[in-house]
Amino acid sequence: MSEQSAFEIIDYEDRYKQALEDISLPWLLEYDLLEPVDLEMLADPHRFIADGGRVLLARWEDEIVGMVMLELQGEGVCEALKFGVKEEYREHGVGTALMKAVLQAARDAGQKTIVVTSNHKLKAALRLYEKFGFEYVEYSDKWFQLSDVRMERPV
Repeated sequence: MSEQSAFEIIDYEDRYKQALEDISLPWLLEYDLLEPVDLEMLADPHRFIADGGRVLLARWEDEIVGMVMLELQGEGVCEALKFGVKEEYREHGVGTALMKAVLQAARDAGQKTIVVTSNHKLKAALRLYEKFGFEYVEYSDKWFQLSDVRMERPV
């Protein structure tokens, strides 16, 4: 993969359900961050869509190589979840394109603030969030027990 323009961002379709696990499970297992709630989210992506959120996928030719879920939480706050890119497609602009797409989706949904939660072990993800202007904030109301970082920014 050499050109950033060689992939596209698309909305989730049921035929891509296995790709969600194929993208998320390797990094969750590698960093020992897999929790039951992760499996629930991957098993039911329509729960985000039904509430006005989105599941965005990066497609390279016929392969889904990256993903991010957008959950609307109410009062103008949304969260980007399960942000991931298959290892062999990292460093090619896929993550940047997904981040731009999820920010646009949040704007399109009329959101004011977007949140990401993460773990300090995920250095590349944290660098990307910082690059996009996310700032570290206090984190006490944890949905994911293994998350220890919360960042947010205006949409």
